[in-house]
Amino acid sequence: MSFLVGQPDVPMEVIGTRIRAQRKKLGFTVDEVALKIGVSQSMISQVERGKAKPSLDTLWKLGLLLEVPLLYFFEGIEKEPVLVVRREEQEILKLRHENVAYRVLAPFEGRKIEFFELIVRPGNSEELPPMQPHEGEECGVVLAGELEVLIEDKRYHLKKGDSIYFDSSYPHSFFNPGQEDAIAIWAGTPWRPLDSR
Repeated sequence: MSFLVGQPDVPMEVIGTRIRAQRKKLGFTVDEVALKIGVSQSMISQVERGKAKPSLDTLWKLGLLLEVPLLYFFEGIEKEPVLVVRREEQEILKLRHENVAYRVLAPFEGRKIEFFELIVRPGNSEELPPMQPHEGEECGVVLAGELEVLIEDKRYHLKKGDSIYFDSSYPHSFFNPGQEDAIAIWAGTPWRPLDSR
């Protein structure tokens, strides 16, 4: 279930208008956007017209492509002061790295903190490109397994119970050197491109 599907009061027309405006500003066609984020052209068209509710995964990919934070789509939209998200409603995102998944523990829509469970499968670190650096800070604590956080050219090896806090403007990525999935609870300020200051 998408958080957006679960929130019927989200004004999709406003979000669609912002997507269209940013797409045009960057000179992308609807077809180009659809191809780059892996959805149909009709889906993008419907989202821009407020006729379809995109998944959080789709909005995240749109934000990356359109060089805006996820927060951009929800600025000025009233938010509930208290949210409870049941396990079966938590969306799982897979972004740039196939071995890394993010279980979203609280809706990203317009919030000041991104909160998720990080799941990293064992894999070869040599195949992992660094994550795109971005504004903000993040931190996490390992609940199970082992996790290496690569920040620039330095590796930080974490085991169960260890925690880390770092400046997200440095290139970083996650690697699991163990034999079982690494699971961590992660939080950070919303993703925002470095040049958006």
